[in-house]
Amino acid sequence: MNPINRKYILAISISILFIACNPESKKEETSSTTDSTSNVKTDTTSTAATAPKETIMDAVTAAPNLYKVLNDSAGIRILEATYKPGDSSALHSHPLNAVYVISPGTVQFTEKDGTKHMNEFKTGMTMIRAMDVHSVKNTGKNTLKVLLVEVNRSGETVAPDASTDATKVAPDLYKVKADSLGLRIVEATYKPGQSSKMHTHPANAVYVISPGTVEFTGKDGTKNTAEFKTGMSMIRGEDNHSVKNTGKTTLKVLLVEVYRKM
Repeated sequence: MNPINRKYILAISISILFIACNPESKKEETSSTTDSTSNVKTDTTSTAATAPKETIMDAVTAAPNLYKVLNDSAGIRILEATYKPGDSSALHSHPLNAVYVISPGTVQFTEKDGTKHMNEFKTGMTMIRAMDVHSVKNTGKNTLKVLLVEVNRSGETVAPDASTDATKVAPDLYKVKADSLGLRIVEATYKPGQSSKMHTHPANAVYVISPGTVEFTGKDGTKNTAEFKTGMSMIRGEDNHSVKNTGKTTLKVLLVEVYRKM
């Protein structure tokens, strides 16, 4: 074969080989880029899956300057909430609770979904509320003070025994203000010298509205005297007793009775 023809054929062969190899190289590069993108997406998805869920804080934790714990035992907690004009709290939660308004005010509640509503709280107002999540703002001109009795008992609800229930034994002294969800708010008023027959209370929270001196007589006949001062609070277990106002002033007490087992 002619040397010139050999050179010509060799050149053509090299060109064909180069063209054939070049697309494969580009394919490899594209595949590598796709793998890299896939890795980034996988990492992002993994991070999102392990992100912590939103936690709604307890009222005292979320706003310790606004909520003060007065008593806490046996699955019952007494809080005093004080909101000065303009005061507001972060989003927080309350379990099942009973409310008593000590001093009035106007408040704006904002629910978890952003819904807002206004409430006028008047002195002596009572209510029972299911578990709730909200933030609160005092939009009025007065300092609002509220007593909250929170109940962390998920057990079954037990009906009161009518034969020993204080409101049945002494209806002139014990008035039901609210009754639902296994909680009952009762206002007890004893004028000087007034007394009640033996009766029963379930576990309860006590708040003194106006002061007085009382004598308790237990089922076994044991007597003891107690001085109740305005603003005093306590948590008491189930009890059976009679009561007499031995002082010179009218005693008024708020009782939040809990008909839920531990």
